[in-house]
Amino acid sequence: MSAPLAFVACSAISALHPGDLSTAVPCKEAAAFAMAELPERATNAKCESYSVMDRSYRGTWQMPRADVDAWITRYFPDREPSPATYTPCGADLCVRVQRDPMAQTTKGAYDIGVDIHFEPDGTALVDYSSTDF
Repeated sequence: MSAPLAFVACSAISALHPGDLSTAVPCKEAAAFAMAELPERATNAKCESYSVMDRSYRGTWQMPRADVDAWITRYFPDREPSPATYTPCGADLCVRVQRDPMAQTTKGAYDIGVDIHFEPDGTALVDYSSTDF
């Protein structure tokens, strides 16, 4: 019975915003959903939230390449241990985090992806996504 209800909810929302269920949000909010902070020296940050019944965020920003390792280590110590455990993302650095939704320490996102492309100018382009479903 819940499937028809979900369809009705999605249909009603789609009618209000044809083809797009996303809303621009501050990247600080998007990062906080993954229990992280936006990198201190992030620039060109653009993020959005999209959801019907669950919450999801996605965004991009640039940051100094020299700051990447410290940022990843600080906020994603629970990342997948080896890039061999998942399909390559096509970026220079792929970070995947799967958090237990039932754990008391999990607040916000259960599934987090951070794909980082290193640029020749010494910056890193970050492509971030997180969701609680």
